[in-house]
Amino acid sequence: MGIKMLKGVVGLVTGGSSGLGRATVERLVKQGGKVVFCDLSGSSGETVAKALGPDAVFVPADVTSEEDINNALNVTKEKFGRLDVAVNCAGIGVAFKTYNFNKNLPHKLEDFIKVLTVNAAGSFNVIRLAA
Repeated sequence: MGIKMLKGVVGLVTGGSSGLGRATVERLVKQGGKVVFCDLSGSSGETVAKALGPDAVFVPADVTSEEDINNALNVTKEKFGRLDVAVNCAGIGVAFKTYNFNKNLPHKLEDFIKVLTVNAAGSFNVIRLAA
């Protein structure tokens, strides 16, 4: 995607403090876009925003929270006037086997449900509110 395609684009990026999300935030800013990015409080979001300058704004948010995402969307519109694109990069995983043969126990269902909630419902939450 060329520089002209992203110049002036206003985006909301989830999971923007690290990994794929951070790379997305950096690319948008580098190519002339403006971005509000979310991650959990306690992440390195403020540090990332300071490093990228005024075209990157960090808003602490949990993607599963309607209130948090509405706040991030409001900040986007207040700061940059509109929203052109939402990019979901927030996600979690657990490094557990389906069954622990040493302890003779199955993987905890609540751990898997949390992964589904953040990765699937969280992404849907952002999409539906940003639409």
